Amino acid sequence: MFEKKTTLILGLGNLLLRDEGFGVHVTQRLKTCDLPSDVKVVEGGVGGYNLLGYFKGVERLLVVDAMMTKSEPGELVLFQPGPSLRDNGQNALSFHQIGILELLQMWKLLGQEPEVFFLVTRPEILEPGLTLSTRLQKSVEPAVQLILKLCHNRFTGLERSTELCTL
Repeated sequence: MFEKKTTLILGLGNLLLRDEGFGVHVTQRLKTCDLPSDVKVVEGGVGGYNLLGYFKGVERLLVVDAMMTKSEPGELVLFQPGPSLRDNGQNALSFHQIGILELLQMWKLLGQEPEVFFLVTRPEILEPGLTLSTRLQKSVEPAVQLILKLCHNRFTGLERSTELCTL
């Protein structure tokens, strides 16, 4: 039997900057799906430290976002960061004023150390607009299906990656 943990799926991004809103588009779609009762879905947008309120009691976090990775735009990258994952100031991991790494550090300072996973894709278009690029639009449903599979399988069978997402 899989260990049951309270899981938060957190979709980040700015819906006004096209592909930057990928995480929010995915969580909007997830809200229409049948998820286990221990899974919460939150459209975090660019909420910064205000998002910490959603973290209470969470044992597992899956962040869905657009990040600058070595992958192609629209290609999904799932990873569980190791302790050495940090933004060294030279790489833009996230496009938000308060990045997810700062949120995770604050969460740790508050005494919480949940399992953390990222499901990200590299953006193709970062300009004002409300729609995702065609490549990222085509990635929303595969992202949703992957998240559903992860949630129903309790995130088993994943390997830890300690590599930094970089340009």
